[in-house]
Amino acid sequence: MKLLVDIGNTRIKWVTLQQAQLSQAQAIAYQGISISEIIRGWQGLARPQSLYISCVGRELFKQELHHELQCLWPDINIFYMQTPVVGQGVQNSYKHPEKLGVDRWLAMTGAYADYKQALCIVDCGTAITLDCLDDKGQHLGGMIMAGWSMMQLSLHQGTAALEQGESSNLFTLADNTQNAINSGSLAAIRGFIQSGLEFMSIPCQLILTGGDALFLQKKLALDTLVDTELVFKGLALEAECDSSF
Repeated sequence: MKLLVDIGNTRIKWVTLQQAQLSQAQAIAYQGISISEIIRGWQGLARPQSLYISCVGRELFKQELHHELQCLWPDINIFYMQTPVVGQGVQNSYKHPEKLGVDRWLAMTGAYADYKQALCIVDCGTAITLDCLDDKGQHLGGMIMAGWSMMQLSLHQGTAALEQGESSNLFTLADNTQNAINSGSLAAIRGFIQSGLEFMSIPCQLILTGGDALFLQKKLALDTLVDTELVFKGLALEAECDSSF
């Protein structure tokens, strides 16, 4: 059994990989809680053969987690994924390939391995990222914007005297300030996704992933697949290629 871990900006998620099967994902928001509280959720697991970690969170958090993991499972092999120039049939388009977020890279390799076609992948988390691939696995580039929750928070923190009313999250012209904020945020996200699709010169499959994927698919009525396991699928590809464990 191998443990696959995805450390994002606000949540840490994990699955186990055994006989090419992924377990159901578990997640916890790690802001403001101790590392030992996170580790407590893993104490009931059988000792993994190895750990594969995607981390875009703070470096200090990664260092503290590494120490706790070594205490929990001494001498265990821990692999931190890095973004390469090419891998798993996907070609990185960044001038400095290592600067592409490893979670975005893993989502692309996981998606391309499953769908083998031109793709527009939108990861709907704290930030919303969009990456396009052609049908040969060439990364065409991407875009990033603030996510749903971040947009809401920034408006409430940066604007005085916003009314706190009932929220319907309807995508429409609103008759109160909170719903107007919600509609504006949804319009921005929809326009962002549509702009990404317009850059594609060939038909492609739109895929939403990340914590807000199902919410945004429903609210925006998008013609899309939702696959929330793309990063783990990418991690699993790396783990399965490692024949030493």
